Amino acid sequence: MLYRIPSSLNDILNDDYFGELIEAVKNIETGILQVKLLSMMRERADLTRKLEIKRILLQKITYLSRKIAAGARGLRKTVVANYRPGLDEIDVDRTLEAQLGHPTLEYENIFCHEKVKQKSACALLLDVSNSMHREKIPVASIATGVFASKLKNDFHGVITFARDTEIIKHMNEPNDVELLLNRMLDINSGGATNIRKALLAGLDLLKESKTMVRTAILVTDGWATVGGDPVEIASKYDRLHVLGISFGFGGCDPAANTLMAKKGNGRYMYIRAFDDLPATISKILANRK
Repeated sequence: MLYRIPSSLNDILNDDYFGELIEAVKNIETGILQVKLLSMMRERADLTRKLEIKRILLQKITYLSRKIAAGARGLRKTVVANYRPGLDEIDVDRTLEAQLGHPTLEYENIFCHEKVKQKSACALLLDVSNSMHREKIPVASIATGVFASKLKNDFHGVITFARDTEIIKHMNEPNDVELLLNRMLDINSGGATNIRKALLAGLDLLKESKTMVRTAILVTDGWATVGGDPVEIASKYDRLHVLGISFGFGGCDPAANTLMAKKGNGRYMYIRAFDDLPATISKILANRK
């Protein structure tokens, strides 16, 4: 409704009603609806209130991001280690080999399987072209916050793209979720969609880390309107997951998205409602291989 208010009424809103509106929206249960309303109000507010609303938005989005990402886990690999309390999965072959020639079982000859944290690198490639309507930016920000919170112990970077690409976070930057969200709330959406260029930028971003496991998550409707066919570039990824999403009335291109995920050795997931994006980001990271 706020988007339908003529610009000439902005002064009236700011002078007489915005204070009451802000208080009313602040009292709504913290969730995506509240964040959307605050975002729409911010767009219509004067400069002073824009800053106030952005501060509230950052608080709400940070809270939601961490809540959705709760239980974050990194990748783990299995190594063989000497027995110690807490390790109960015995490596029988290694233990028998070490025990040969010893009449009694000795602790130092017992070997177990131990799961240890394996540092990985992941890039989020987020389509913000013409398809990304302005009310979806706060939801995309929550999803980005989930991504950063879920990967707080790993290398991670964020790229937004339309015709061109913009690095929102480099791989080696500190994991400052609020700073990342602050940048996300100021992105400009619109323009043609160059998926091929985004995938090339993602490869370059992943090279900033020295890890062995490198993954990317591409969020797009799949309609590459400029830049050529992106499938060839998708095949250069170790693992590329594609989240197909409809930004508006144009729907998405499931065939293109499925093919990119297949070529990238990843999974394709279709997201029916844009509001489901944050939870889907959390799900795919919790089950990544």
